[in-house]
Amino acid sequence: MPIVNAEVARIFTEIADLLEVQGANSFRVRAYRNAAHTLGEL
Repeated sequence: MPIVNAEVARIFTEIADLLEVQGANSFRVRAYRNAAHTLGEL
């Protein structure tokens, strides 16, 4: 079963949420959110 862009975007958003809760670097969190947004738009 192929993974669609929306699923990858959802995973990236979840990773960003987890990183944010852990107190990770805000640039790293934003990078995951931007990637999720970009993939969601494709």
